[in-house]
Amino acid sequence: ESPHHGLNLCLGSMMENLENPNVEIHEVIRYFGNKQRIFNIHFRNIRGQRDDFMEVWQDEGDVNLIEMARLLWEVDYPYMLMPDHVPEMAGDNPRMVGFAYTYGYIKAVIEAVTRSN
Repeated sequence: ESPHHGLNLCLGSMMENLENPNVEIHEVIRYFGNKQRIFNIHFRNIRGQRDDFMEVWQDEGDVNLIEMARLLWEVDYPYMLMPDHVPEMAGDNPRMVGFAYTYGYIKAVIEAVTRSN
């Protein structure tokens, strides 16, 4: 029960292990979030479920990440939303263009959640 024990919650990795990610991930966030045991979030999305999934852009997955951010707000998660695996995009530096898109998405999600609360 030490306040120093918690987890880096990778939404994608957790959802890849759930039968119904769009429902069950809420329970995971509530369980660990209400105990203040989430210390970092890898904010990514998937399409599919356990044993049959694909990593996708944050806004293309089966889970609504705006709802996830609202839930994190509800459980008083105080830390950052961090990109994890990022698909590449066209351009001179496809990986960095993908990260730029991802950071922009995360910023928009944070704005949407904090302005509505």
